[in-house]
Amino acid sequence: MNILAIDTSTAILSIALKTDNGYEERLVEGPFSHSEDLLPEIESLLSRFSLDISDLSLIVVAKGPGSFTGLRIGMASAKGIASALSIPVVSIPTLDAICQAVSFYPGAVISVIDAKKRKFYISAKKGQRTIMEDRDGNAEDVLPLLQDEDIPALITGPDAALFASKLPEGTRCVVDSGSPRNISKALIALGLRKLEEAGPDDIGEGPVYIRRSDAEEALMKKMEESRNA
Repeated sequence: MNILAIDTSTAILSIALKTDNGYEERLVEGPFSHSEDLLPEIESLLSRFSLDISDLSLIVVAKGPGSFTGLRIGMASAKGIASALSIPVVSIPTLDAICQAVSFYPGAVISVIDAKKRKFYISAKKGQRTIMEDRDGNAEDVLPLLQDEDIPALITGPDAALFASKLPEGTRCVVDSGSPRNISKALIALGLRKLEEAGPDDIGEGPVYIRRSDAEEALMKKMEESRNA
């Protein structure tokens, strides 16, 4: 089985390819355009295994929250390839995959992505149990979790250090020194589990945004102004 994993939730591209004969993952940082560089990176990774894109069996993609543009590109690319090849595609919440990548940690794990506008996309798990659902929040939202845990909570994700800097001085926590890390292996593990338990995504499955886009906010404001005129 040849499985491709794609995460375009942030400015950092995370991709991986798992075959019966090996595994390779890539974390692409720096000047990068998901729209221009995603497919060439996929083709380059496939070539390392002497495979063609038609040899893929399954695609697993991160569905957000994260960058609106990045998520649309990742989901559209995954669906386009899967549709053309008639293979299944499975989407996984980005914060779940970030948490899964450090599932070895014995305490609570708080996954974070910078959502801009002084906010973060946040979720928290302890083992397999969700203790904070995905939200668009700030550092103060996790303080009760940090205070209630016997073991300091681990803060992870591509913006873990930035998030930790927003916490009050002396807050008891551990910042994941490996962030940003490649979450593709976690995506594959979660994707295979979801495929077995629930099957592939429905064709209408889309990204998870949590927050409205700027265009949506502008439209809502315009509609509100029209109603009040």
